[in-house]
Amino acid sequence: MRSFAVLLSLVATVASAQQPRAPATPPPSAEAAPAEPTPPPLSPAQADPSAPPLPPAATPPPAIGPAESTGERAVRYSRFSAGPGGPLLAFTQVISGIVSGAMIGSTYNDENSDEGRNHGYTGAMLGGLTLGTIGTLYQYAVPVERNESFLVAGAATTGFIAGIGLANSDDASDRARGWMGLAATQVGIVSVLAITQGGGDVSNGDAALVGMTSLYAFTLTLLTQSIMEESGSGDTDFTPTLLAPAIGMALGGLLALPLELEASRVVKLTLLPLGVGLGMLWLGSALADGTTVPLTAIAGIATTFALTVLLTSDPGVPTEKDSPRRVSSVQAMPVPVVMAAGRDNSSLAAGPGLFMRF
Repeated sequence: MRSFAVLLSLVATVASAQQPRAPATPPPSAEAAPAEPTPPPLSPAQADPSAPPLPPAATPPPAIGPAESTGERAVRYSRFSAGPGGPLLAFTQVISGIVSGAMIGSTYNDENSDEGRNHGYTGAMLGGLTLGTIGTLYQYAVPVERNESFLVAGAATTGFIAGIGLANSDDASDRARGWMGLAATQVGIVSVLAITQGGGDVSNGDAALVGMTSLYAFTLTLLTQSIMEESGSGDTDFTPTLLAPAIGMALGGLLALPLELEASRVVKLTLLPLGVGLGMLWLGSALADGTTVPLTAIAGIATTFALTVLLTSDPGVPTEKDSPRRVSSVQAMPVPVVMAAGRDNSSLAAGPGLFMRF
């Protein structure tokens, strides 16, 4: 048994002596030598000096300005509109096409034939589809802001009224009246879209100011012509009243350039004076007649407008509400008081008192 164990130990010693030893890893030095860079491959011109030189590589043009991130890129309002006011523009064009097309188509009706009565409906459908398609395609490609669309709707309405007024003043035919109304409507729409150029600079106050001036122009012109109607022969041409809303919109656009009013203040300047004027007009029509009623309405509108301008303006004077409350240096507090009283201070007296600290 002992000889077998000695034999196994000799075999293990011989086997370990025959295995290759791993190379000793030198300890890492404090300053490792930098690896030498691999030389670039030689070009054909360097390898063969007789070869023709290669043309220089075309460098890409430098980018103009900083790279635009994904979040900074222009985002469409929706899949069907480039701006929030696009649907109102398309709706305005549809209504304009339907009204003008019906007016023009009805002039082709033959009163003696039932088959010719469909021309009004045909003209309304053709006009609505044509102008509605044009408006939809425009608002899909060009962003239309919300305030811009409000101005477009107002310009379409006032332009149509102005066109009808001009046609009536010239005693035009029904067909010419329809074409003139359609042309004036489209002129108003295109003018607003061209002047605003996307509507980015049209604020809520600007849109409200344009609407206010248009409404005031119509109201004051109507009251003035009513005075002329009552005091004159009764044959007054109301064409200026129909032209006044469009002229008022143009005047409001000019006033919006130097002025920057808040929309809430414009609403007050519109509703309060016109509300007072309407109330005086209703009350005067029940108690008086003649030129007194429109005159008192104009006076009420003008007076209320002047007071509203004065009361809604900011004079820049601080008030007690705006200024911080001052802490007084004198403090007073009611307290009960007990003190000696009577002859020789032999009695007590109690009552309210005031404690003051300076």
